[in-house]
Amino acid sequence: MKHRKKSVSEERAEYDYHLPVLLHQSCDFLVTKPDGRYIDGTLGGGGHSAEILRRLSPQGSLYSFDKDEQAIGFCQNKFWGELEKGKNSRLRLVNECFSNACSITGLDGGIDGILLDLGLSSRQLDESCRGFSYRKDTSLDMRFGPNGKTAEEILHAAKEEEIIAILRNFGEEPFANRIARRIMLQRRAFPFNTTFALRAVVEESVPDKQRTKSLSRVFQAFRIAVNNELDVLYNTLHNCLPMMSDGARIVIISYHSLEDRIVKSFFKEQSIKKAQIKFVSGTTKTMPRLKILTAKPILPDDDEIARNPRARSAKMRVAEVVNSEQ
Repeated sequence: MKHRKKSVSEERAEYDYHLPVLLHQSCDFLVTKPDGRYIDGTLGGGGHSAEILRRLSPQGSLYSFDKDEQAIGFCQNKFWGELEKGKNSRLRLVNECFSNACSITGLDGGIDGILLDLGLSSRQLDESCRGFSYRKDTSLDMRFGPNGKTAEEILHAAKEEEIIAILRNFGEEPFANRIARRIMLQRRAFPFNTTFALRAVVEESVPDKQRTKSLSRVFQAFRIAVNNELDVLYNTLHNCLPMMSDGARIVIISYHSLEDRIVKSFFKEQSIKKAQIKFVSGTTKTMPRLKILTAKPILPDDDEIARNPRARSAKMRVAEVVNSEQ
């Protein structure tokens, strides 16, 4: 299906919260049954959810998740026409982490597709006061929702070796030791509670040419630690698989190598790992659980990156639940 490319101004008007990445490519893979049941695990500004709904019939349904109350509030307004249908609405907005999609009553064995567009929305980066960006001086919170420890609490309580581990494991930061040592010295002198305080430590610890990259890696590392993002992704992939129907699609868009590595490994493992599939006839056959549909990750093209520079690091991988009837 061909889609007319919108101008930058048209896209900004339609997606004033966040420009969805790989919008049509992801939905082309995801929605194979107009009457099916789907999960958008990362609602954000509702760009992907809107496109999924456009492709669903009146009998289809979509559950869209986000821990961010602001995202839920924004999408309640965005989708008011659909939501006001009440019990007849195809859309359910859920103010929870996408990992909780695995526990929804009535969806066991009946999900036809799940989409996860990982990372932050443009609104969270540009306007949030929760400390996601090193370009804005705000409190060191970094939580997607209201629960859990903040980045400030972790920075003040963690031992030096724990900070080093966070920077290395979640940010792949080559100057982790230097930065952690300076954090320890700084927090002894005065409260360490703003993004600019963390930014200053990084800038004082790395060579000038490496500052921008190190700042991005350090803020990413603490955000991942605060929200336990990698464990949440790993557990969600494993826990949701038994809920997927035959032929269901798993579509994941990631933005850094740590996420992509988890998705790639999971798809590979499940495409090799054998499961006992029971046929209608009563016979069983040992089969892989997933079929990988993207031998290589799908990347945004040059036009999309020009319209939305934040899409440049995106990688999309897709797998399909093996159909036991084949």
